[in-house]
Amino acid sequence: MIVSFGSGTTAAVAQKLGRRWIGVDINKGAVQLTAKRLRKIIEEQLKENRELFEKHNKKYFTFAIYKVNNYDLKLFQSEAKELAIRHLGIERTKTDSFFEGRLGNKLVKIIDFNHPLTLLDLEAIKDELSKRPDEERNIVIVCYGQELNTQAWIEDWNRRSVVNKIEVIDLRTDKEKGGFIIHEPPQAKVEIKRISNDTARIEIKEFISPTVIKRFNLEGSLLQKTIDDFRSMIDFVLIDPNYNGKIFKAVYVDIPAKKQDLIKGNYEIKIPTKKTKVAVKIVDVLGDELLIQNEI
Repeated sequence: MIVSFGSGTTAAVAQKLGRRWIGVDINKGAVQLTAKRLRKIIEEQLKENRELFEKHNKKYFTFAIYKVNNYDLKLFQSEAKELAIRHLGIERTKTDSFFEGRLGNKLVKIIDFNHPLTLLDLEAIKDELSKRPDEERNIVIVCYGQELNTQAWIEDWNRRSVVNKIEVIDLRTDKEKGGFIIHEPPQAKVEIKRISNDTARIEIKEFISPTVIKRFNLEGSLLQKTIDDFRSMIDFVLIDPNYNGKIFKAVYVDIPAKKQDLIKGNYEIKIPTKKTKVAVKIVDVLGDELLIQNEI
């Protein structure tokens, strides 16, 4: 069964019925919401009858999330645009259907972050300006990367034009405004040790997600939690007490019941008496995953 996640209803029903399923979605929020929903269902199934569930559904004991590209900016266009506007201090112009706003006395055009600035984008701006013969303000183009041939086009335009001169703010490379939401993976310090023959203690001592911090600094209202405690950057924690290096089986799950609650961060779990590899998967509030493992 292949389904679009949405809020995860179809995948959730399939999981409850013991069906195999594959879910796809371009929205990271939908993937994250569905993952949390499915983890809770699996946890409930295990509590109800762990022995029966493992016997009949062992192959489908858990699920994996595969990220096929770095889509933070590419898919969240509206959010990324709003963050860019705040990042640069742009004053929005809601009555203008082409330019997004003003930066001082200059008009601002934000190029879709799905692609770098191209000659087609520049020609579109040129065509728009031709419809506004009385417009004398200069133009600021905000983009995430630009093709090499665009620089020569802009230089030629500025040399020939008395008004409507163009400057570019490349959010990827600009000396002052660059480095905009560059993805940096989360990092953590996790202690995993055997405390008895069949028990291990796991403690998350430190956790930092540069992307969460940068997003929070740009727009604090995007996150519901403050960062007084590093655990507020963590959405949920999964633990596999016998990780085989290929398939992660979330036997222990820490998903806070309420949005304002924090993960525990300290766990004592049952493990095989023989040498085993314990794996801890930490998922931050923006959906990025970090896998920590240790053989004990």
